[in-house]
Amino acid sequence: MATDRRTFLRVAATAMLLGPVRVIGADRTLRLLGCRSDAHSRHYATLFDSDGTTLLDVRLPARGHGFAVAPDHAGAVVFARRPGAFMQAFDLRHVRAFDPIDAARGRHFYGHGVYSADGALLFATENAFDSGTGRIGVYDVHNGYARIGEFDSHGVGPHEIRLMADGATLAVANGGIRTHPDRPRAKLNLDTMRASLAYVDSGSGALCERVETPTAWQRLSIRHIDVNAAGDVALAMQYEGPKTARPPLVALHRRGEPMRWLQAPEDVQQRLRNYCGSVTFARDGQTFAVSSPRGGLVMRWARDGHYLGELAQRDVCGIAASDDAMWYSDGSGVVRHVTSTADDAHRWPDTRWDNHLTAI
Repeated sequence: MATDRRTFLRVAATAMLLGPVRVIGADRTLRLLGCRSDAHSRHYATLFDSDGTTLLDVRLPARGHGFAVAPDHAGAVVFARRPGAFMQAFDLRHVRAFDPIDAARGRHFYGHGVYSADGALLFATENAFDSGTGRIGVYDVHNGYARIGEFDSHGVGPHEIRLMADGATLAVANGGIRTHPDRPRAKLNLDTMRASLAYVDSGSGALCERVETPTAWQRLSIRHIDVNAAGDVALAMQYEGPKTARPPLVALHRRGEPMRWLQAPEDVQQRLRNYCGSVTFARDGQTFAVSSPRGGLVMRWARDGHYLGELAQRDVCGIAASDDAMWYSDGSGVVRHVTSTADDAHRWPDTRWDNHLTAI
């Protein structure tokens, strides 16, 4: 995907003229997972292939959010949107779903999780909502996802969680925002919130390193992250402060180094409306994409922090990477497949794709 900004924008503009077309290309056997809602406010977890064929469409008890996929691609789990009370596992080999699993007493899910390197454990971001402390729930995959323990997320409001390339360290985006299921979408501590990126030992739960947002941007919430094989962490954030403020919403970090705060060009930064949705590295780890559904665009960055350009797509949020492309989903039911030379789209009727898209 070595595309300069001018070419990237030209391809994006051309795509706006296209109607729904069948996805073609090198990723014909690719499968993708996304959560969606239909016109009747029913919620689903959907597995589909790169031709736009639905392979599995599972009704969920409520809105879903993010997925974790097992290292061998044999299984996956979808998590409820925060502050959600369920997760649900899938057998991807036999294309079937299992019964939903309730959150532990006194806990709710924050929408994300990740498998251990050997696939034996699942780590889920959770909230101990009476105390407001972030927790990482630990589940035994081979014992029906039985909950076998938990440890501290070393922050408040843990959201996205990723496993670093060493196979042992978890990167945790502690969003800093306290929530409670009795007030489902309320943000209870905006005046005192403080977000952090925490590196946590997956075996002991010990804190290895933590980087906090600056005091000047106290209401900046680290929500979504992705990692590459080189040890880079890309961060996508949301700002809960004054609408007229323009804090950086994208950052890069490597352990032992200071955070690198990235600013898009002024006109793009303005369009973001202080809200980024998803972040995903390309498969080669050299670039990453960040979506802003409020801004109706996807930004592309190099891993050195250089801004590469943006793609326009209304209400876009989900991002997934495959070998030759990036995939984007939006609230109008569109999934786009963008390479350096082509831009194709497929539309699901009466569908609103939710926040995240995962490639298998």
